[in-house]
Amino acid sequence: MDNIPTRKTSEHFQGEIAQMRYFSEEVKEQTLPSKTYAHRDDYYIFLLIEEGKGKVLIDFEEQELTGKSIFCILPGQVHLPGTGVSGCGWFLAVDSMVVRDEYKGVFEKSVMAGNSVKTDEETINNLKNCASIIYKRLKAGSENTGQHILRDLLSSYIGMIAEVYQNELPATINKRSAVITYKFKNLLSTHYRSMKRPSQYAAKLNISAVYLYEAVKETTEQSASNYIRNEIVIQAKRLLFYTNMSVKEIALELGYEDWAYFTRLFTKTAKLSPTQFKKKYLE
Repeated sequence: MDNIPTRKTSEHFQGEIAQMRYFSEEVKEQTLPSKTYAHRDDYYIFLLIEEGKGKVLIDFEEQELTGKSIFCILPGQVHLPGTGVSGCGWFLAVDSMVVRDEYKGVFEKSVMAGNSVKTDEETINNLKNCASIIYKRLKAGSENTGQHILRDLLSSYIGMIAEVYQNELPATINKRSAVITYKFKNLLSTHYRSMKRPSQYAAKLNISAVYLYEAVKETTEQSASNYIRNEIVIQAKRLLFYTNMSVKEIALELGYEDWAYFTRLFTKTAKLSPTQFKKKYLE
């Protein structure tokens, strides 16, 4: 069961491949979703923040918004606002098909450590200039050749953002470890209900459990076991927030017949019991 609202490209892009707009403190409510519209998307969202501050919740983890930074929200990540959000910059929502596979890989690996990254004034200015051109193209509308130019501009803008994220990846992470962790994360997103042990994922990847542990630890600074538990707790939080399922029903949905054990696991990981979590976020 999955009742989490998902905003789809086909429903919200009005026939376009992207939406871009400039936001300021005065119009932020038009850009950043209110609590009523907490949801996930099937497209990418990028915020280029020139100036600003505040906090936002991504999969129920509070993350900070600051000036001269880029903020990326991946398809499928549940997001809702935090507190004191204000600022100015550029907002881009873009169809996943426009994002090249190599850029997708960079964003997937980077957001393991957080969705935002700081950058310098020159990079911010280059991105602002590109964003302004894309905005004018989208506003004017274009066909045939113009559409190809628009896609190239979008790909360049997203590529520059990916470059910033790539440069922030720890230099000590070797490519093989990053690839294994990326594949592990993809498997986990599909099999978290039925596969709870790192050895099961290692077998799927044709590597040893020790090798999986070392790769994930090097890339994310946490063990594969912790990563599995965190994913399960994120899924549990989504079900607690968006459904009326009981804790027992959620435990079964996530593959735990012993709901008391599941409650202990949730409480240890989230630092809140399921009941306390619902009270905190649904009051």
